Amino acid sequence: MGRWDISGPDRLHNAEPRVPTDVPQKEPESASPSVGRGGNGDYSLDELQSRQRSRPERTPTFRERRTQYIDRGVTYSLRSSEIEAMADIGRFRTVDIKDLARFVYHGDRARLKNDLANLRRQGLMEEKSVLRSHKPARKLATLTEQGARLVKKAGALRPDQRIYHGFVKPKELDHDADLYKVYQRAAQRMAEKGGKAVRVRLDFELKESINQARAAAEDLPGDMRERWRAAVAQEHGLTTEGATIHLPDIQVEYHMPDGRIERENLELVSGNYREQGIRGKAAAGFTMYARAGDSARIRRALRDSGLMREVLSV
Repeated sequence: MGRWDISGPDRLHNAEPRVPTDVPQKEPESASPSVGRGGNGDYSLDELQSRQRSRPERTPTFRERRTQYIDRGVTYSLRSSEIEAMADIGRFRTVDIKDLARFVYHGDRARLKNDLANLRRQGLMEEKSVLRSHKPARKLATLTEQGARLVKKAGALRPDQRIYHGFVKPKELDHDADLYKVYQRAAQRMAEKGGKAVRVRLDFELKESINQARAAAEDLPGDMRERWRAAVAQEHGLTTEGATIHLPDIQVEYHMPDGRIERENLELVSGNYREQGIRGKAAAGFTMYARAGDSARIRRALRDSGLMREVLSV
């Protein structure tokens, strides 16, 4: 997406390194009884299976106690891992629960399940299953309004970090949910150079800021308006092409080891992008990502136009 006209003609959708602070305690495993013998406390196979079916399901226990947060007279109880998950969901609005398991919980699905149940119970998060053509359905998470407010109150993110809540644009949910993976891939690559991601800006925030600046320049003469537009684009770390400002899906700010702040513009290019749009994103200097099934067409469009750019897979 990302032109002066908000409809974003480049995108035509068909359907919308952290370590957890605590680890679940493992309960001691009892010795397995002998199978197929009788007497002396041993059980037959049928008796063993009957006992296993009647045994109550064990609930995992966690060392960390939940901290209480009070907002508008309501008390919420949250672990640090729940705050961390909410912060990531809030920055990207929509996140696939499988990606939360991978990047926040590092595969600890028992803790993830426990945390998400607690967030839903307190009305801080909601889930949605998205059906996709010829692909398995995926379960997505978003914050509620209360959840977004609580993330701010907990101080989990910088004050200038925008936090989102609620599902929007159903046709773009599938695309938008993958932006979290794009960010994680980019942040890891930059971390290898010593950079640390400190802020994320989605295209919605960039578009809003630029349109406000454009409105302020409406009464300027044509040549002054063009200079104003170029200055606004530069201020936002973007480039102009005539009267067009290309907006990325995500802009990430990094703190570099020498104290510099760097910006990287990331775009998840799908197979539904027009070739002109693909070339425009590449010419704007965006770091381009694509799903495996879309990579060949996108690389071909860039090669045919002479814009040989790396296309990374997510």
